[in-house]
Amino acid sequence: MTVRRRERQGALSGATAEGSLWRHRGFRHYWSANAVDLVGSGVTQVALPLVAVVALHASVWQVALLSFAQKLPPLLVSLPAGALADRHRKRPVMVSAALVGGAAFLVVPLADTVGRLSLGLLYGVALVSAVSEVFGSTARISFLPSLLPRSRLLEANSKLGGVNSLADSAGSQLGGALVTVLGAAHAIYLDVASYLACALLLARIRTSEPAAARPTKDTTFRAEIAEGMRYVWSHPTIRPLMLAATAYVAVMAFLSTLWSVYLLRQLHYSSAALGTTLSVAALGGFCGALIVRPVVARYGPVPVMLAALALAPFTEVPLLLAAPGRPWQVAVGVGMFVQLGCAVVQGSTQRTVRQAVCDPALQGRMLATSRWVVYGSQPVAALLAGAVGTWLGLWNGLAVGTLALAIPLLVLRSSSLPGAPEGTAAPEEAHRARVCPQKESDAA
Repeated sequence: MTVRRRERQGALSGATAEGSLWRHRGFRHYWSANAVDLVGSGVTQVALPLVAVVALHASVWQVALLSFAQKLPPLLVSLPAGALADRHRKRPVMVSAALVGGAAFLVVPLADTVGRLSLGLLYGVALVSAVSEVFGSTARISFLPSLLPRSRLLEANSKLGGVNSLADSAGSQLGGALVTVLGAAHAIYLDVASYLACALLLARIRTSEPAAARPTKDTTFRAEIAEGMRYVWSHPTIRPLMLAATAYVAVMAFLSTLWSVYLLRQLHYSSAALGTTLSVAALGGFCGALIVRPVVARYGPVPVMLAALALAPFTEVPLLLAAPGRPWQVAVGVGMFVQLGCAVVQGSTQRTVRQAVCDPALQGRMLATSRWVVYGSQPVAALLAGAVGTWLGLWNGLAVGTLALAIPLLVLRSSSLPGAPEGTAAPEEAHRARVCPQKESDAA
């Protein structure tokens, strides 16, 4: 067995000989920053569609344009964000991005207070905040292997996955309550506060970050980006995982563009009902975080990812059958619960595999290239959803998207993953402890 193979297996074994991660001060701040950030984002996930649909009476096409503005930045800036993360220390980038995101969302409640809120302003806020999120999350995710040794990545991703889902659930529930009390626009103040808290927590991480390799005079930003792209496209494990994730994220972007409009207009959801549904869905992600390690250890990463993708189309069926009323709200919530649980299981598995098999010097560019390809499909999917929803109707659009959820399964099924089973196999003690990977907030 080669040394490199032993390192990869050790990275995925989740050995805990070094003690609990809760004793690691830097990780505690990192973990808390993720939790606070997601609570605020959960509030905005409820509030922003209500601002557009209810307060500004946006059409299906206008909601699609808002979704397009939120999803375009990964296509535009993911590659330079990855090169930046590999060139410079990542902590200042993470802190700066959080401050920019908070400043962008602060515009919404202020504009509402002075009577200047408009769809054009929402598009601008969505664009700026999404750009900052790309730079921040690229640096944050690629920072984790610097914060902890590879042998702790499984445990760290598991703890992050669990708190991410709980924080998202709490944020969605809190968002529904705040919208009822404060109004949709002013509820976003909580997201602004969460960005500030996130920046402060990240700034308090004192773990020494290894100095980035300084580029030579002959090395350009473009050359570094190209190196990352060649690495990802030639890697026998990372490439097929990235292609399957691209198909999944594109279809989910299509569905999510129509989803909130359908619930609010066709099924007459209140802000509280929308928040509750999102909260229940997020709890599904938490349950996925709990089960992913033992199920992948028992059945292997590829079969588990295939099973999770196979379940995905069926989770949309309650939404297609639903009518207004509490029983159907419960059914839709259950479907979303299972859907997000499956998303966490398959997304967290491929994320840990990619982190472990990737060259440390290319972590940022690997992530950025994957995000560029995966999330670059989202703006196109959002515009397509707007067109389909306008021409065929919301229900027909959701039905098309549900059928398309079979595509990610077919892509992964037809792909070969040499090294994935080896890379995720734990060493000797895994046959006893059977530990495995955890969640990624982003599918890529």
